[in-house]
Amino acid sequence: MKELIFIIEDDLTQQKILQHHFEEGLGNYIVKCFEDPEDMVEHLKDKPFAIVLDHYFSSKAKTGLDYLTLLKKKHSSIPIIYYTSINDPSIRESALKGGAEQFILKDGASLVRLRTALDSIVAKKNKKSFFSWLKN
Repeated sequence: MKELIFIIEDDLTQQKILQHHFEEGLGNYIVKCFEDPEDMVEHLKDKPFAIVLDHYFSSKAKTGLDYLTLLKKKHSSIPIIYYTSINDPSIRESALKGGAEQFILKDGASLVRLRTALDSIVAKKNKKSFFSWLKN
């Protein structure tokens, strides 16, 4: 079964690269892309497996940190990978403290790090489901 990934990225080229990487390269994901985080919010009922969230959005005063806070308050179980070209330790720290699963810089190795982040999320979910029978 293919898992649904949301990509919130206002750069259309980045969207296409990520979509191709997840759907064709990795093969086990279906991707929905959003330029505007506000458009993504109404689709959360589709229960994505994970969200890849950029930091800056050209049409918004809010940053990815604002949306991270919103998502974690209302949908805390959805893993969020913070994906940005901003190499700022304070943004990294805020994203991770705010509940981001991973903080990944956009660079030549970012696709590999995204795959590793998703593999880590899959492993965590499988581990939780394996031991879930102990709760009963």
